[in-house]
Amino acid sequence: MCLFAAAAFVMKPVYRSSVLVVTASMERQGLSGSIGGSIGSLGGLASLAGINLGGNSAEMEEALAVLKSRRFTEAFIRDKQLLPKLYPSKWDAGKQAWRIDTKPPTPAKAYKYFDKSIRSVIQDKKTGLITLQIDWEDPVEGAAWANELIQRLNAEMRDRALAQANASLGYLEKELEKTSVVATRDAISRLIEVQIKQRMLANVTEEYAFRIVDRALPADKDDRLRPHKVVLSAAGLVVGTIIGILGVLVSNWFAVGLALARGQK
Repeated sequence: MCLFAAAAFVMKPVYRSSVLVVTASMERQGLSGSIGGSIGSLGGLASLAGINLGGNSAEMEEALAVLKSRRFTEAFIRDKQLLPKLYPSKWDAGKQAWRIDTKPPTPAKAYKYFDKSIRSVIQDKKTGLITLQIDWEDPVEGAAWANELIQRLNAEMRDRALAQANASLGYLEKELEKTSVVATRDAISRLIEVQIKQRMLANVTEEYAFRIVDRALPADKDDRLRPHKVVLSAAGLVVGTIIGILGVLVSNWFAVGLALARGQK
């Protein structure tokens, strides 16, 4: 029991910081959806140009995939110089170098550790709300990481949208030059108009992929995620009681065996 109680006080506390977001693509989908039924057979052309005329679920799933991707996460770890913090036992703070008796962690290992043990993403299919959680020893730092990850994700998806819009515009403008059919030119012109508006929105919208509903705030020092001192102490009491009972049973078993052995003599 003492070991469990000691562990509860010796283990480093871990705090959870959460940022609540919702997809911010409804306005953009309204632009493309408003002409989706009016371009007729040119839906295939829109697809070739990389224009999504459907719902916003594909954009949301792409953004979530980017958030959890190795490239995005490794870039965050590298830019924030988190390797020494993620692996403090392997880092010599005095020399500002990895200890010579250990193997430095690789970016791939850091990504796996960050993805499995520190960051978690919870998606509510009914409400569309998404929660990004960071479990970390420093509540202030954990909250900052959670907010910055969303900020970086929005910037990443905005840059991707700008690149896609520019590529689509280039393709559509070439197609417009090739045709002289009035109806086709009108449909292509509407697609071009949508892409120009999409590009404008990407340029002026900071919360491009996800809009923050509730920013992450540092947890109170007594609001730790783990370890639970009461739970560990209770577990120690239970385990100690079980061990004590087993000890008494084993002792009695040996005593009975010894008495029988003496009686046979």
